[in-house]
Amino acid sequence: MTPSLLLTLSRAITDTDVPVIDFVEVSLPLLVGVGLIVGGFWLARTHTADRIAQLAKWAIGGGIVGVAVNLWFMFIISLEQIPAGEPIVLNLNGAGIFMAAAVLLGYYATGLEAREQQLERSKTRFRALTENSSIAVISIDETSTIRYANDATEALFGHPTTDLIGEPLTKLMPARFREAHLDGLSHYLSDGRRTVDWDGLELAGLGADGEEFPVEISFGEYVVEDDHLFTGVIQDISDRKAAEHQLRDHTSKVTQLHAVATEIASADSSDQVYQRTADGAIDVFPADVARVAIADGDQLVPVASSDHESLEECQLVSATLGYAGQSYQSGEVLRLDDLTDTRSAAQSPLQNGGPQPDAAPTEPRALLSIPLGEYGVVQAFAEEPAAFSARDEEVAEMLATHVTTALQRIEAESTIRRERDRLEEFASILSHDLRNPLNVAQGRLELIEKTGELEHVDAIDRALNRMERLIEDMLTLAREGDAVGETEPVALRAVANQAWTNVATESAALEIESSVQIDGDYSRLIQVFENLYRNAIEHGGEGVTIRVGALDGGFFVEDTGPGIPAAERDDVFESGYTTNQDGTGFGLAIVKRVVEAHGWEIEVTEGTDGGARFEVSGT
Repeated sequence: MTPSLLLTLSRAITDTDVPVIDFVEVSLPLLVGVGLIVGGFWLARTHTADRIAQLAKWAIGGGIVGVAVNLWFMFIISLEQIPAGEPIVLNLNGAGIFMAAAVLLGYYATGLEAREQQLERSKTRFRALTENSSIAVISIDETSTIRYANDATEALFGHPTTDLIGEPLTKLMPARFREAHLDGLSHYLSDGRRTVDWDGLELAGLGADGEEFPVEISFGEYVVEDDHLFTGVIQDISDRKAAEHQLRDHTSKVTQLHAVATEIASADSSDQVYQRTADGAIDVFPADVARVAIADGDQLVPVASSDHESLEECQLVSATLGYAGQSYQSGEVLRLDDLTDTRSAAQSPLQNGGPQPDAAPTEPRALLSIPLGEYGVVQAFAEEPAAFSARDEEVAEMLATHVTTALQRIEAESTIRRERDRLEEFASILSHDLRNPLNVAQGRLELIEKTGELEHVDAIDRALNRMERLIEDMLTLAREGDAVGETEPVALRAVANQAWTNVATESAALEIESSVQIDGDYSRLIQVFENLYRNAIEHGGEGVTIRVGALDGGFFVEDTGPGIPAAERDDVFESGYTTNQDGTGFGLAIVKRVVEAHGWEIEVTEGTDGGARFEVSGT
């Protein structure tokens, strides 16, 4: 430090009559300098670099002004008052004060500018977000007057945005909500109490066309200058409400389906399953009538109707044509919203499974055709178009599963009952029919042991042969039962001749009057003819003639024997029934089961020459 500067500082400290004032005049600039240094560190930690740079400019400017003032005092005023030769006191207070004042003014000015810029940026962001948003945004003041509305508001409510500014918000809500809205706003402004939830409030909006639609609103409030504003974000929730309704409807249908399925599962017969299915379809679906048709060859035969009217008025439906045939063949649920769009005016709805024109005053418009696997179809009809939804197809598939499961259960139970009856039948035969030839053989053996006469051997042989035939016939029924293998075209003459060579025909004669073909299991048909031949030979006597011929849709086998009395014709197909002491009583039972396994029917009548005639139809 130079001697002149030290001298100046010493004069500045001592050149006064009041020491305190002298101390302030020296220490104030030092305090300002320390404050600027500490403040600089604080600003660096809490403010942006741009604002710090602006404050630095303000501080420099204030310092320059303070120095300028000092120079003015020093060269203008002090020179006039200080005698010549006296040293000039360097006053630093002015520079420090101006510098501090400049910093304070700069801090306030830059803060105000920053707030204005931030507010402008917020407004810009708000408008950018709202104007480009697909969700309606509306701002209102304390009087519920619309102050702002974005373009999405016009798309939602149908009113031009410019027409909404200055209008009351109640213009966009149904009349029933307006008073409650104004009361709620008044209470909130007076005591701050919210009468509704501001987040996700579901209400109804009113469009320019007067139509109401569901909306969801979320509110917020803010103050701009002296304005207390409320902003609502509004979105149309029609799609969501429709989806919720569909979900509730679907849940209700599934619940109802459970009750219907319980009824179907408790059915004791196929007919009960069909009727409960038709009735249940009305309960589950929005249908006016439902009908069940079962596959029978190339046709679908109506078997149950929800209106419980006579099914005789319903014609048969093709299993390959029409909507019923289409869903049956494809195995997929078929839904049609309007039958008038897919059929001609001259086309009867019946060929698609619908009701007779004179059975219902109004023709069905909507159709839901549900396949039931191999069993058939159930069809639900509604007079209203588009009555059935896509979710109904899912429920329909579940209904079909319950129905087919019930039918399969009934079939399985029927098979089990038949097997049980067959086992009881076999047990009866084993305990009775086999016991008779066994007793004969044992008795004859005892006679041989006592008398030594070998003439009893033939009787034993016959008894053993009868036991063998009984066992073979029982095994045939037990092993094959009602089963039929793959069918193929079979020449009637060929199968009749082959069976003839397999049977001990003795003096009997065979006449074949036809060479038609039938579709059947060749090996099982051989069994049919073999057993019919044996029955004719056993009961027809020596020289019996057996004729085989064709019928319309079948064939016959007749003989020239004594025939079967009319009173006994229903009994001859029962297992174990026979009028021949050497017979097993199983031959005709096997014949009937094989015939029925093919889906045919057999009947016994009187032959051309008075003998027995067996007619097989349905081939």
